Amino acid sequence: MRAAVLGAALAVLGPLAAGCGSEVHTPSAAGAAPVPERGSSPPPGSRTPPVPPVPTPRGPRSARTACSPDGTRLEALEPDAAMGLRGMRVTLVNCGDAPFRLDGYPALRVLDGAREPFEVRVVEGTATVPDPGPKAITVRPGGSASAVVVWRNTVTHGTTVDGVFLEVGPGRGLRPAALRVPGGLDLGTTGHLEVTAWSLP
Repeated sequence: MRAAVLGAALAVLGPLAAGCGSEVHTPSAAGAAPVPERGSSPPPGSRTPPVPPVPTPRGPRSARTACSPDGTRLEALEPDAAMGLRGMRVTLVNCGDAPFRLDGYPALRVLDGAREPFEVRVVEGTATVPDPGPKAITVRPGGSASAVVVWRNTVTHGTTVDGVFLEVGPGRGLRPAALRVPGGLDLGTTGHLEVTAWSLP
């Protein structure tokens, strides 16, 4: 009788004893670290590889031209946009070894991807942003001057202008250069562009 009871008990405990050497890992609700598969456990004393940092968002896109033979370079950030109003600061850098003079407003043309001009009316002066007004300034080597270009993205009727390049004529004695505008020049159907005079920082 005792032998029969003992045999029944061993029959029940046998499968449980076979699983005693295995550990069951259940991830928590918060999400536990995954358990390595057999044969992939890190060797004793090794460290867990560091988690790579989360990349931070990039700042505004920018563009620049190469330094021209007359010692000038154009730079611009992607235009700021708010409620259809666009604004972009264009910077003229003296990358040469001699000072040059600026007097008044830059001459502008809006160009397409093939560098063909659109019919756009450029207005010297604007009430949208502060305009220092035309005056003679000297830009020394390593220095810069800037002007702000302003336009509205309004679409009603007519030809839509989506410019790719902004051609900037700095002034007397300095050759124009075409700057690819980050984000483009989306004038809609306004065909209208305003610009401030050159000013020193």
